[in-house]
Amino acid sequence: MGLLDFLFDKDKAAERKLKKYEKAVTNMFTQPPERQYVFSELANLGTDDAVWLLLQRYNENHSNTTLDIEEKQLVFEYLVDMSRGSKADVIGQAKRYVLQAEAKQLEMKEFKINWPMKVLERLLPEDKYIGFIVEVLSTFDTEYQRNVDHKQELILRSTELKSSDLAHQIARFVQDDNETVRFLAFDAAFNQDSDEVLSDAVFSQLLDEESIRIKRKAIEVLPGRRDFTVSEELQEGVTEWLPEGFGIHKEGYIYRRRK
Repeated sequence: MGLLDFLFDKDKAAERKLKKYEKAVTNMFTQPPERQYVFSELANLGTDDAVWLLLQRYNENHSNTTLDIEEKQLVFEYLVDMSRGSKADVIGQAKRYVLQAEAKQLEMKEFKINWPMKVLERLLPEDKYIGFIVEVLSTFDTEYQRNVDHKQELILRSTELKSSDLAHQIARFVQDDNETVRFLAFDAAFNQDSDEVLSDAVFSQLLDEESIRIKRKAIEVLPGRRDFTVSEELQEGVTEWLPEGFGIHKEGYIYRRRK
């Protein structure tokens, strides 16, 4: 056997081993100790392929909810450790997973991003983490979409973050076709420092908004928020929209009239 034959056989053996690992990671009928042993073997392997296979555990749900959460947390800890103790590009593979997950969702295949986003939140500086959320949100549109889980997940995460780029993405989703997405987007919007783009999006949508919970939330939050100002062209409509007892201050923000 020549050197090339030896190397070819070695590569084939490694490929077969990875496929065996993949089956163990994604098969919820595998015994938990066996599956968890494979987690540790992949972590010790410390390659990009190993990271990718560990991430596949997040796309599966075990019928035992407690075990499911424990294993996902275990994978999370392995991935964080791998980011520090191996040459594997954990951040790059987690980003790849999230971006591929959106493509899979568009094909009507379920792909979950909650835990991979937790990995990125732990490993990335906040500005880089926000930048990635902005990048992914920019790939979404606001028209009807059957599966909006990823959009909801990222907008929900946005409520804990602030940046002008993120605020401008949120501004798009306060006008989303999906009422739940709009509600989450309004919640995220009210946690941002508003500017003209975000303010105009919020007040424009409120003039047409039919959701009671969104309108109720807006009237609870907006009074006194000086950063949310009504543009001149929207003032007449917003004045008519406001419930009795509220008005638009001369500086443009909503205020509650004294009784």
